Amino acid sequence: MPIIYRYILKEHIGPFFFGLAIITFVLIMDFLLELLNLIIGKGVGLLIVLQAFVLNLSWMLALSIPMAVLVSTLMAFGRLSQDNEITALKASGVSLYRIVFSPLLFSFILTLGLIYFNDKILPEANHRARILMSELHQIKPTLILKENRFIDEIPGYHILIKKINPRNNEISDITIYEKMEGPFPRTILAQKGKIEFSQDRSTLILNLEKGEVHEQDENEPGRYKRISFEKQTLYIPNVEGKFIQAGSDYRTDREMNIRMMSDQVRNIQNSMSSELNNLNKLAEDKISEVFGRKTVPSSGQTSTSDQKILSDLFYRNQSFFYQLQMETQNLFSQEKDQNSYLVEIHKKYSIPFACLVFILIGAPLGIMARRGNMAVGLGLSLVFFVLYWAFLIGGEELADRLYISPFWAMWSANILLALAGTYILVRSTKEMTFISWKWAERFIPKKFRKVLFGIMF
Repeated sequence: MPIIYRYILKEHIGPFFFGLAIITFVLIMDFLLELLNLIIGKGVGLLIVLQAFVLNLSWMLALSIPMAVLVSTLMAFGRLSQDNEITALKASGVSLYRIVFSPLLFSFILTLGLIYFNDKILPEANHRARILMSELHQIKPTLILKENRFIDEIPGYHILIKKINPRNNEISDITIYEKMEGPFPRTILAQKGKIEFSQDRSTLILNLEKGEVHEQDENEPGRYKRISFEKQTLYIPNVEGKFIQAGSDYRTDREMNIRMMSDQVRNIQNSMSSELNNLNKLAEDKISEVFGRKTVPSSGQTSTSDQKILSDLFYRNQSFFYQLQMETQNLFSQEKDQNSYLVEIHKKYSIPFACLVFILIGAPLGIMARRGNMAVGLGLSLVFFVLYWAFLIGGEELADRLYISPFWAMWSANILLALAGTYILVRSTKEMTFISWKWAERFIPKKFRKVLFGIMF
């Protein structure tokens, strides 16, 4: 039996490395096009180019290795089935479960290795690659900003940017809450703008266009001002060390290991819990203050004097409403950050686990395909790649928008494919058809049936 295990495993080695080379080459070409645009414009030396290439090769391998497992499984079992070796093994009393055992064991070891790689090596490589690319971009300010997230590192300011273009530092849909020395904050809205730093990198310069400034008059609390502008420049001093985080100490979620991200999740949960308690206390104090003054009309009908009381009450507490809105948006932003970290934690496990899933579904499909060539292997693999990555990308997007949990966002593809693969494997072991194709004969011309069914089965 060990001879059979070694023989079946040996059939996977060649297709695995061939598939790994093809898939990695495709990812490299996509990256090189982006890198060449930077090299041609910047005149970067060959040594730095090679360094950037090696550092970015890590995330390519993290993606291409599970894909290569599926390619090798389809090709290996397709070749064995085509040469009737699977039939011979079954006739000798070797079940399909034993035939699949050695690739499954190897994939389990590969899964453990990838988990270690994703947790220890990949974050460091991503971190060094980002620092290198930041230096090549001369540390553009937009490289360290995140869309749809409040920037509250600058004391006195809360900045929300909906859209960022890192190539030219342009920003769109800007909302700025500016806490001034007075009791009322100022809100600045702008359709678009451009962000840059001063020469000493200590002042943030926001060149805003087509916007409005909303503020409450300090002298007359009942008066509300709205000022429109075509262009306005906002200077925010003393941001060095608060806003510029491109140094070696700053890490994005893809530059952290599992322990670091778990610490971040705990910090966010503690911060959210503290902010909720403060928000509840603030609301209770404000309600007690309002009803303590007995300024709210008691009857269901509002007279002119009652309307004046309500109007004065609104203007007098307008700063509280702005603060309440700002804190609510900040909590929402923190919850999105928490989900982002949780998604990355689950991703470090789910993508390596795909090696096992692809064995389960690739082995029976490879046997049914009865072809061992690269075209069939890549063709069938492409279908599952598209399905798998569509689940991952869509799940990550839904988790970031708080529609589904991070667990289901990252594990739904593995669970569905594992169930489908187990079902097909069991049916194949019992030599039962798992799908009836008689319905297809009505729609497929007779001259194409043999070719189509021959490729699939």
